[in-house]
Amino acid sequence: MNLILLICYEIVLWMIALFALPKTIYAFFAYKKYRKSLLPRLGFRYPFFQPHAARSIWIHAVSVGETKAMVSLARELKRRFPASPLIISSVTETGHAEAKRSLPFADYHVYLPFDFRWLVSKIVKQASPGLVLLCESDFWYNFLYQAKKQGAALGLINGKMSERSMRRFSWVPFFSKRLFGLFDVLCVQNHLYRTRLLEAGAPLNKLVITGNLKLDEDYPQLSPEDFKEWRQKLGIQSDQIVLTIGSTHMPEEQICLQALKEIWKKFPELRVILVPRHPEKFKEVGQLLEKERLNWINFTDISRRTGQEQVILMDAMGLLRMCYQLSDIAIVGGSFTDRVGGHNILEPCWYGCPVLFGPHMHTQLELVDLMKQYGAGLQINREQLPMVLEKWIQDPKERKEIGERGLQLVKDLKGSTQRTMQALEPFLAALSSPEGVVEEVQEKINEKK
Repeated sequence: MNLILLICYEIVLWMIALFALPKTIYAFFAYKKYRKSLLPRLGFRYPFFQPHAARSIWIHAVSVGETKAMVSLARELKRRFPASPLIISSVTETGHAEAKRSLPFADYHVYLPFDFRWLVSKIVKQASPGLVLLCESDFWYNFLYQAKKQGAALGLINGKMSERSMRRFSWVPFFSKRLFGLFDVLCVQNHLYRTRLLEAGAPLNKLVITGNLKLDEDYPQLSPEDFKEWRQKLGIQSDQIVLTIGSTHMPEEQICLQALKEIWKKFPELRVILVPRHPEKFKEVGQLLEKERLNWINFTDISRRTGQEQVILMDAMGLLRMCYQLSDIAIVGGSFTDRVGGHNILEPCWYGCPVLFGPHMHTQLELVDLMKQYGAGLQINREQLPMVLEKWIQDPKERKEIGERGLQLVKDLKGSTQRTMQALEPFLAALSSPEGVVEEVQEKINEKK
């Protein structure tokens, strides 16, 4: 039965690949996408994993958000098992760049290969993982199956599942039960995601609620001197209000700029830092700013600033949190378009910055609940954006109160890394033990339950 499933899965992968090929080729040449990731994901120029006495730890995070979320856990695992090579894999090029930046202590930064059996099997065999962790919701059957075949313990960390994914998995229970059955432990963020994973076919005895790892990240903090220096570098005066619009996707830049046109008439001193989610969109957003006839400058050209710029376009990666720290108000993108479903609206809270976000947050429901519970920000639609911005700009007392509630939110909800480590603890022996230890541990856990 398992052989039939593997064959059917492989056929489906090839069909998807054939359908996606024209779009991929077009994006490769027209938008210069996948230039760094396509060949490694096909197995070309893939890093060679050096043999080690200790088995490796492989953590997979799709993109930027997932990568940031698991930094604290990855650091703790590396501290506990320094002899085990740490492999961090990504799918997107932005995620890969973030992994290199935020996890420099990892031994390997790689792209996850496409999930074809002939490709995955040789890479996983060479890596010899003792522990494989998937962050949030990126499930690849062949990758997991081959890792399990090598005797690795498999875990989901910071697990989540959208309603759409739940329905899709429930349509193919013969596949989903085998997929989730490969895992030794499934660490999920909250009760909602636990319920959805159960509906999708995950075993009840392997599900553990551990909270959201994003709340355990170490966020960089500027010193007062650095804060002042950065504002001066960007041409922002000490008495000017700063609005950062972060992680935007088209057409969110257009939506925000339309709202700001009226705001600038009343508050011409307002300075806006615009941070698109994807670097390949920097040029397109710059063209939009030109079309809107705004006074703007690229961050990479900041030495040519006049100090009169209304908008600073952050055409560089890894600076979003610094921008939030410099800001009086933040708008988090990915929430004014239903194609995305939201990003991490808690990031500005680490800096006491009040947050605005849009109505489309279906992939981040827990964060929305937390934001509403603490009153650390507001969920609004595009029509409300000018009114709320004007209100917050005029009322520094309200901004401060909302920001302080955000700081309290972050303080109250730390501890997910510790809870996740506790859930993983029974399986960490796989890093130094022979094959079979994972099965023995799981049997003992099942007996206790």
